[in-house]
Amino acid sequence: MQLFLFLKKKKKLIMQLFQRKVRFGTLLVVPYLTSPSFTLQGTMLKQLTALEGLPGNLNPNPRCAPINTFTDQPSMEHHPSMADLPYEVLTYILFKAPVKTLIKLRSVSKPLLSLIDSPCFIRLHLRYSIATSSNVTVILRRESELFSVSLESLNAADELAHPLMCYSNRIRVLGSANGLLCITNVAEDIAFWNPSIKKHKVLPFLPVDRPCDHGMSVCGARAYGFGYDSAHDDYKLVRISQFVDLESEGFASEVKVFSLRANEWRRVEEMNYVLCYLKKNGTLACGALHWVVTKKFKLDEVDQIVSFDLTDENFRELPLPKCLEDQRVQIEVGALGDCVSVTADYHDVRVDVWVMKEYRVKESWFMLFSIARTEVVGSFKYLRPLAYSKSGKEVLLVVDNQRLVWYDLRKKRVKNVKILGMPDLFEAEICLASLVPVEASRRGYGKKHNLSEENHKKKRDDFLSEGFKLVL
Repeated sequence: MQLFLFLKKKKKLIMQLFQRKVRFGTLLVVPYLTSPSFTLQGTMLKQLTALEGLPGNLNPNPRCAPINTFTDQPSMEHHPSMADLPYEVLTYILFKAPVKTLIKLRSVSKPLLSLIDSPCFIRLHLRYSIATSSNVTVILRRESELFSVSLESLNAADELAHPLMCYSNRIRVLGSANGLLCITNVAEDIAFWNPSIKKHKVLPFLPVDRPCDHGMSVCGARAYGFGYDSAHDDYKLVRISQFVDLESEGFASEVKVFSLRANEWRRVEEMNYVLCYLKKNGTLACGALHWVVTKKFKLDEVDQIVSFDLTDENFRELPLPKCLEDQRVQIEVGALGDCVSVTADYHDVRVDVWVMKEYRVKESWFMLFSIARTEVVGSFKYLRPLAYSKSGKEVLLVVDNQRLVWYDLRKKRVKNVKILGMPDLFEAEICLASLVPVEASRRGYGKKHNLSEENHKKKRDDFLSEGFKLVL
């Protein structure tokens, strides 16, 4: 019944598709609903996506074999109906559906479950969401509570039941990538979690290695960054621990990376910069994580941005807009769309928001907008751009971590956002609703691990996920 109701809503789309005469190789597609026996070639999905001008990379892996969604052997003796839709057409319709609808449809039949859970379909749905800015949610955090609200509607906030125990303390969101959230609690349990499909994985515990130099015993800052390495199809968490010597003003860094595919932590090159913010997460954009840093442990140092490439795992400086190079202005790095952004705060004067259109090209920086204090938004202490609207004509702003407003780029006006159930004080994070699993494909690793060791790790992860870790 769920499938019938969903496809009924899409009836107009289906009729439009099949009322068009489109040639697939040597096969002329005529209206399907009037044909008693209709078959499709494997390239049909590619042709259908081309009808709407969608990017070619939305097509799933061609090596993924089609399946019959409802029956093992299609009957040629009955008139076709919605339930007889070919695999390619059904896939074309379903990959545009919201995640909540797809989760409900998984329970309709085993073939539908197999289709929606297949890696090909998950990739197709994810790429469509990214290309069309669909299925975007805003995650709001207040102490130990997490809420989710659709970016497109911004009407009501739904509380999320996260998998980590909070011990009456706060939960931190360390970042998001392709629908996965990275969260941690006061006991430093860390989990990769997909709130849409309610699956999570607890990471192996990682202690902090103190530097050999006893003068650097003070831990000055600890920062995390979470992102996706597209070259290796891997999700990675970066932890930077910095130790300072207050007398000599020296510092040392320890950088470790967790790979979901390898399921292990490993140490990488040291970062030769000082983190400006003690617990500021790295911003994910263009396949790299970004932090605001200085070169020396001194108050008069000028802020700059350093990036960590998730593929080659190297640190590099990112050029700033020319007007910000030598100014002592407070900056914050962010992301708008798939571009790096910088918010420059001129204290009691104004806030400028810059966007880098072409990654690592200094000349591609442009000022998206500038807001004077007490004007447009009203009096505020802190302002951060969060996301573009689906039309790209507005930007969602977080003001003082207390309210959300839409800023119209053309009219230079703001519109307050009223969300039912929104906390009074919050931190906000953009997260894509997706079907992406939290367990990576372990090709190349499985044979190297002993089965008993795997079972031991699984038991420990299950133990930690229930929150029975003692806090000393």
